[in-house]
Amino acid sequence: MNNALSSYRISFSGAVISIVALIILSLPLFQNGIYLFLCFATLFGMLAILWRYHRPGIIVFAFVLQWVQVVAYVIWMNVSNKPVDFLSKSAPYALITSCLGLLLMTFVISRGISNLPIYSEEEFVKQANLVNKRKLLILYVFSTLFLSSIGFVFSNTSSLAQILVTVGLLKWIFFIWYGIIVWVSKKNRMILVIILAYEFVTGLYSYFSSFKEVIFYTIIVSLTFFKQVTFRQFINFLIISVSLLFVFVTWTAVKGGYRKFLNQGSRQQVVSVSKSEALSKIGEKVQNISWKEYQFSMNAALYRIQYVYHLAVVMDRIPKVMPYENGGLWWENISFVVTPRILFPEKEIYEPTKKTNKYTGFKYAGLQKGAAFSLGYFADSYVDFGYLGMFLPLGLMALFVMLIYRVFYKMEQLNLFLRFAIINVILYVFISFESDGLFLFGRLMTSSIVFWALCKTIFPAIQRWLYDKSN
Repeated sequence: MNNALSSYRISFSGAVISIVALIILSLPLFQNGIYLFLCFATLFGMLAILWRYHRPGIIVFAFVLQWVQVVAYVIWMNVSNKPVDFLSKSAPYALITSCLGLLLMTFVISRGISNLPIYSEEEFVKQANLVNKRKLLILYVFSTLFLSSIGFVFSNTSSLAQILVTVGLLKWIFFIWYGIIVWVSKKNRMILVIILAYEFVTGLYSYFSSFKEVIFYTIIVSLTFFKQVTFRQFINFLIISVSLLFVFVTWTAVKGGYRKFLNQGSRQQVVSVSKSEALSKIGEKVQNISWKEYQFSMNAALYRIQYVYHLAVVMDRIPKVMPYENGGLWWENISFVVTPRILFPEKEIYEPTKKTNKYTGFKYAGLQKGAAFSLGYFADSYVDFGYLGMFLPLGLMALFVMLIYRVFYKMEQLNLFLRFAIINVILYVFISFESDGLFLFGRLMTSSIVFWALCKTIFPAIQRWLYDKSN
């Protein structure tokens, strides 16, 4: 165990530093270059503040993914050959406040977890050797087959369903736990590859494209073990990023028709065909994509990835068209979450599109047409408090995330890698810049309560079983 955080900083090879410096210095030469420069300066600032190896990878991954949703707006405008303020005069302010908000949150979280111990290589090996890997694999298989969809037996809006959906996340707890042990022990890698392939293929048989989850969780696990970014790793990173972008663009091109096939035109978020029919259909649609469709999908993908536009439009309208809510919106978010439906059956159904339409002036389709569009928790904060005041709820959200991290990290009676897995899974909801404030706070609170209860009851028993190698 070691408390010297500086000794666990990620280092970069001279070649990588030279390439990155060249890229940053050339950014102002591009269209909207000053905003590209601002975004990339924010990215490297966040990485410098947060990234340490032998830590759960979720915090770094979450902020990088949120950053992608910010910089994607600039790239979208560049691809369209437009200035950043083409769609909204407030877009420059939205970009600046987004970057500053992300930097503030990374700083708050980093300071809050800085005094937590970081464990050595020897401790990692020791913790890995304590666990019976065969038994852990059995737990993953069981939770995948019997728990993954348990929450959807009930109404998605019921309190019980939210708890059961959280329990269904146990499969990812066991996946991450097993993945870290495989990484540390350097054994059973082929089994892990089979699991990855299985999760990816079966994820295609999903209305919500859940195939991305296994990719993201694998990246999160890998971030724990990076010590130095070499030139080779940098090139591999670029290749992986381009590959993921290709997959996302391809999915954007086919998902409209594919989802209609899945729900058989019912406009419901359901799957009404067999798995073989679904996989056959997606293969057929991928084969028939034209170059024009790819070009259109690239633009659509950038629009879908970015989430600065809603914040910019809200800044255009408030306070010119509507007044600030002065804390009312976040109060509604928190009140909704802490009000149990079982005691208040008249509680409204959560529908983020209503709030989005109200503050943006748009007319998005809602749940009745099987759609949902969130405003984003940055926009929630601006609606309440304006340009400067919005950083208060953002800082408080960072404190909440930091508190969750600390609580589970310090549960030293549990295996280190189980604690890493719990933190990664609970905070996974934090990866989206687009997350509605109500949804983000609600899922973080529900997941924290459920997993805290499991840590006090079920997980110790599971750990004893996994440690008992005689069985």
